[in-house]
Formats: sequence, C-alpha cells, structure tokens
Amino acid sequence: MSDPISTAQPLPPMRFGVIAEGCVPSGMTHHRRYKQMIEEAVFAEQMGFDIWGCSEQHFHGSFGVTATEVLYAAVAQHTTRIRLRHMIRLALKFNHPLRIAEQAATVDLVSDGRLELGLGRSNTPTQLDAFQVNGSETKAQMWESLDIIVKAFTQDEVSHDGEFWTIPVPVPLTPKPLQYPHPPLSVAATSEESITQAAQKGIGVMCMDHYQGWDMVAAHARAYHDNIKSPTMPVSSVINNSLGFLCLPAYCAETAEKAHAEGGPGALEFAQALQVLYAPMAKKSKDYAYFGDVTKFAEKVTDLDYFLETTPSMMVGSPEFFIKQIRRLQELGYHEVILRVDGFMTHEKLMNSLRLIGEYVIPEFRSPSNIVRHAFSGGAP
Repeated sequence: MSDPISTAQPLPPMRFGVIAEGCVPSGMTHHRRYKQMIEEAVFAEQMGFDIWGCSEQHFHGSFGVTATEVLYAAVAQHTTRIRLRHMIRLALKFNHPLRIAEQAATVDLVSDGRLELGLGRSNTPTQLDAFQVNGSETKAQMWESLDIIVKAFTQDEVSHDGEFWTIPVPVPLTPKPLQYPHPPLSVAATSEESITQAAQKGIGVMCMDHYQGWDMVAAHARAYHDNIKSPTMPVSSVINNSLGFLCLPAYCAETAEKAHAEGGPGALEFAQALQVLYAPMAKKSKDYAYFGDVTKFAEKVTDLDYFLETTPSMMVGSPEFFIKQIRRLQELGYHEVILRVDGFMTHEKLMNSLRLIGEYVIPEFRSPSNIVRHAFSGGAP
C-alpha cells in the first residue's frame, strides 16, 4: 500500500518540468526539430512551468540530444525565468568532470543563474559499448565525477587522485558559476540503493519506476526522505532536498477519450521500446540488474488502461487525470513532476498539451483558491 507523508505536515510545494528528448518525426529534419524545441521551451515558460531540460543521449538516430549544453545556451537567450536542468548529464569516463563543470558554469552565466545540474550513468548498452565504458563501473564513475565537479565549483583550485580520474596539478575552474557556491545538484535514479546514496550525499533525485507501480514509487519517496533529513556524506555545504518524478511519457488533451486516442499508441510504443533498450542493460552488470524488471510488463504493452492504473510513469489523459496523479505524487512526498511530452506527437499537439497543463493543472497546485468551481454538475450557466 502506498503510504503518503504525514498529514500533520504541509504538503511540499510542487514544481513542474518538461524533459525534451529531441524526438524527430519521420520526414522531418533535426534542424526543424531543434527550432521547435526552443519554441516549446519558451512556451513552457509562458505556461508557468518551472524547469526545462534534456537528458544527454547518444546514437539513437531519431531521438536524443547529444550536446545538451549547447541547446541550453540557445534556450537561455529566448527565456528569462524557467530553470534549465541537465536531466541527465552522463558523468562517465568520456565526459571529464572538469569539462562538465566548465560547461555548466558557462551556461549558468549566460542564463543569469538558471542552470541546474543533474547527473546520470547511461541507460543503453550502445552508449557504453561505443564509449568503451565498463557497465560495472558506471556508478562509481558518476559519484567520483560528482566529487570532482563540486571541488571545481567550490575551491580556488582543484586536484584529484582517484580511481578513474587524476588531476595531478592544482587547476582553477574558469569561469565559476553565477550561483553560489554552485547550481543545484541532483541525479537521475531508479534503484532504491542509488536514491539512498544520493540522499546521503545531500543532493536531489529524479526518480523513475520503469512502470513497476505505485508501491515502488512510494518506497523511493520513503528512502529519500528517510536519508535526506540528516545526510551522512554531504558533498557540499548546500543541501538540495528536492525529490522529483519523471513521467515518461505524458500527454494531456481536453478529454480522456481524446488523450487516449491521440497519445495512447505512442505511449505504448514507448513502453515497447523500453523492452528493447533496457532489457539488455540488465546483463551489463549487477548494478543494472533491476533493468530486467521491464520484462515483467512485456505482455501488457498493448494495454493502456493497465499502465494508467498501475503507474504514474505513463500519464495520458485529461487535465483532471493529471491533477489526480500529480496530487498523489505530492502526497507521497514528491516536490517535482517532470513530464516527457515529446516523442510521439506533432509539435502542434505537443504545444496544446503544454497549454492545457499550464492553464488547468499547474494552477491547481499554485493558486487553487483562484479557480472557479461550479456548484452544480451542469457546467457554466
């Protein structure tokens, strides 16, 4: 049974984010899609979203943003308020931590202090194989990279002698980020072990449940809150106690029927794709063994109702459905919901989905007292 946070405590504030994966529809160019992503980020800001970002992905062909920091710099020039978060910056051997820190600091400057840095360790075997990364070392690489990045942000000079990186002479980070002492730090995580480690280090977490269900979603929240209260291994003097949930995918339409008809096929296609992408990862190392859990719903990948009832990861429906699901996440102790709205929809329908969320869903969590509610079921007079 999913246990909510104590009702004696006020519910945590809810922040809304968009994760863009750069999915290019058949027949379209990357050039056009990237222009659309910038338009979508600008519109998300106008609709009241708090966060926009991408996950670093490589070698997928029709989707994935490979140079996230470059796209962020472009989005920064067209927006003024929305936070720009690296949902997953791959903190692995091929991305030197000092380069990650330099690029993050630069984007923080050109965005006037709006960058947030989320790290990850890859979720596809192709990336690991192409960059020659040992799957059993990715978690250790990510944590070591985090340590170096924090040192670079907070110390005048940084040197390091670790398992994966050596910086033999003290060097300064140039430039330093605008946010002091550094941008908010987080990781993307699916296992309870990684979520616990992140909380012990005093950083934020963006959780996924791989469609395993509400019980896992609740367990992740408990693990985070139990450990973030008193981090035992803080990496920084600044604690980021933000817990987010990644909804992959999400599509909002005026009615449930319309949402299911327009967004259902693509959402189920995404669930099928996870079978192909994630199942092989389970064989990479014991640290990825839980990726094999995606096979548990293999015979359900054509059943939209199953996913909508079982997990908040697939959020396809009306504004009322979004409000219900997000409220439940909030009651479990989540502070953020990050919605993957691209990948199976035209730009125009994607923009309409953002509009509906901005006009009807976000206000429920920001200013519910300002919302007009009719006293009878017949609708507006």
